[in-house]
Amino acid sequence: MGWRILKFIEHLFYRRHRHGRGIHSPYLFDLVHGAIFNAKRIAVPEGIRTIHHSLLKDPTLIPALSVGQESKVDRAGNRSVASFARGSSVSPKYGALLFRVSRWFQPEMVIELGTGLGISTLYLSAGSPGIPLHTLEGNPHRAEFSEKLIKRSGLKGVKVHRGAFEELLPELEHDLKGRYLAFMDGNHSYEPTLRYMRTLLGIAGEEALVILDDIHWSREMHRAWKEVCSWPETRVSVDLFHMGILLLRRDLQKARVKIKF
Repeated sequence: MGWRILKFIEHLFYRRHRHGRGIHSPYLFDLVHGAIFNAKRIAVPEGIRTIHHSLLKDPTLIPALSVGQESKVDRAGNRSVASFARGSSVSPKYGALLFRVSRWFQPEMVIELGTGLGISTLYLSAGSPGIPLHTLEGNPHRAEFSEKLIKRSGLKGVKVHRGAFEELLPELEHDLKGRYLAFMDGNHSYEPTLRYMRTLLGIAGEEALVILDDIHWSREMHRAWKEVCSWPETRVSVDLFHMGILLLRRDLQKARVKIKF
């Protein structure tokens, strides 16, 4: 905890480009000013907001099987939906961010590593409605819950895949074509994170966007984030502290942006 506090203080001290100021690339400025800081005041669909807030009070118990390293605090045994939604799922603020980035980027395909309860899935899908979205979850109980949640939301084109990322990702490579958006919120360890990123980068076309959750959650994730940012395929990295956005577009100049969001 002390290490994370120190990193957050460093992030505040070294942050730049508040609301896009000082960013010369029109493409990057549009992402930061328009999508991240929501200059156009785009609202999340009310139905998604209602579902999310209902889950924050849902007492239903779900077995908490350990699959990799959880993004936040998790323990063995049963956990209520409300507890998981509050502690291990995206908050309404960051869910809205996923919605806006998905809406801004308009991908041809979305892939999510770590479905959880399906909350982030709803935001991503609502941002690009009808676009094929493949979401991977290792916990069968959460996968079952998320399938029901997605059906209840009425969103189309979403498929939940149950199993280990290492087994599922190779099977999905042929589906990941063209312009895709990926959200990684699963195994928060150094080596697996780099493996998943290598797989995603290996199939990236002319343009792709990858969002990583909890990039400073641990020393391992901090190290993985720094290494991925240094790769030549990563043209631009946007560090929001709790999340990081990677732009894979060959005509962009190499840049690293830190923002207080």
